[in-house]
Amino acid sequence: MAASHLRSETFSSPIILEELTIPDPSREYPPHVRRPGFTGPFTMNVAFLLTCRRIYLETYHLPPLLATHVFWHGPHSGPPALGARFPDLYGHAPEEHYFACFAPWQLQFVKEVKLFTQMFWLEQSFPSMCADGVLPAGIERLRISVRRGDWWYNERKYPLFINPHRGGWLEDYVEDVARQERGEVIPWEDGGWGAAFQWLPALQELEIEFEMSVDRKEELKVMVQRALKWRFPMGKRGVLSNEGLGMVLSGWKSETESFCVFTVKWKLVNNTK
Repeated sequence: MAASHLRSETFSSPIILEELTIPDPSREYPPHVRRPGFTGPFTMNVAFLLTCRRIYLETYHLPPLLATHVFWHGPHSGPPALGARFPDLYGHAPEEHYFACFAPWQLQFVKEVKLFTQMFWLEQSFPSMCADGVLPAGIERLRISVRRGDWWYNERKYPLFINPHRGGWLEDYVEDVARQERGEVIPWEDGGWGAAFQWLPALQELEIEFEMSVDRKEELKVMVQRALKWRFPMGKRGVLSNEGLGMVLSGWKSETESFCVFTVKWKLVNNTK
């Protein structure tokens, strides 16, 4: 629920309607969860809305609009106790529970969602979440982070791969890469996670962060360069395309490791060429 960089935040003079990390060391996320901008729970100072009726009427919509609505899948890869509250590794109960707390008028102001997602959930559960209308219909921007520990079998130093067309195994990915290099058009299977964005009727932009330890930077770069060619189908609305946007490389350090992150954006274009 914050910008994509580490910030020094205090409560001494809170900024109106800005999300702040709760300054309680006991609630800080453990190392495997912490990421730049996501070091602990957030809060927002909304006392300004209570100043007077006029101010409230002019600003009541801002909290759901400005908040970062963030979710972790699977639950054990997120904040402490999340897995105990939502033990179903393959479900989307966190989103259902969270958005059930919103009034209908608040839901219409939710424009952005952030997902930290392991590969098994992205491939096996994300499509059904989109098709079932779990996320608010007005979402315009979706941000997905695949962290170092989220890749298939990363603990075994398994080759990096990600296949939005049909998911599947490494062999399927290698086959599709070869077909792409031959100039073939890879079809989007209904069950593939890359075909699920079309169920988000207001989506305008997709951002994916691909993270890995720096020792595998070049391997990750090759894979991300292939991802730049993805054109996600959006039905009659067109496609999500990376054309002209490229990728951005950044890095960060934990207490024990250094990481590289390739960030790629796709924006809606009204053609399907």
